[in-house]
Amino acid sequence: MELWTYEHAVTLIPAMIVMCIVGALLRWWLGDKDRKVRMIPFQILAAVLFLVEIGKQVLSFEDGYDLYHLPFHFCSLFIFFLPLMAFYRGRHARKVWAAGTAFCFSVTLLMMIYPALIYSADNIRNFFHGYFDFHTVFFHNIVIMESVLIVALGLHSPEAGDTKAAIWTTVGFCVVSASMAHLLKTNFANYYTCNIPPLETVRQAVAQAVGVVPAQLLYVMIVSALNIGFVCMAYWVYRAVRRGIWGKAATTARVS
Repeated sequence: MELWTYEHAVTLIPAMIVMCIVGALLRWWLGDKDRKVRMIPFQILAAVLFLVEIGKQVLSFEDGYDLYHLPFHFCSLFIFFLPLMAFYRGRHARKVWAAGTAFCFSVTLLMMIYPALIYSADNIRNFFHGYFDFHTVFFHNIVIMESVLIVALGLHSPEAGDTKAAIWTTVGFCVVSASMAHLLKTNFANYYTCNIPPLETVRQAVAQAVGVVPAQLLYVMIVSALNIGFVCMAYWVYRAVRRGIWGKAATTARVS
């Protein structure tokens, strides 16, 4: 169970430093501009992420399609949420931003703790040799950069009820992802098996002791609870980081 590999250290750490520098420069350049102007970098990256995902889906269809490429992973949420955050201005925009920000910071926080769970050293080594490897690394780094932009440009100002919106959206994701994982027997979001070897050993041992169905139901409930708890924790981390940068004063970040 290796949290960080050499490949992650020599690529991800410099990348995060560069992202923070870019975020600081954009804050200096755009920080006092209208929110519509400050949203432009976020919108560009959201569009880029959506386009690279289309490329992945097209290539997968050409290769006979791998069910693992269906958008039922946790990170698949960004295919929908980043464009919605970037361009949707309807009455549910506040909830979209609350949930989307929580999801962005969940991935960013996990990438800081356990990047090898998100993508492998092989993905990094093959970054320039295969589109799927390129997509895996590039996609998740876009999400980190979007997190930087949310904070640096003051794009989202937390309000009461935001955590509830993030929780219920995560619950909805858990229901859909777990259901599809078992219907298609495909390991979406670790709902079918666990790709952390020591925990997978425990899951299998429990299944042998109490039966496959009860063990799997318990496993799904635990994974769902961990997803919900981590999303909440990540949103609280976001609020703390934002408060440290912007202070307690309200900004002009309200979605309209």
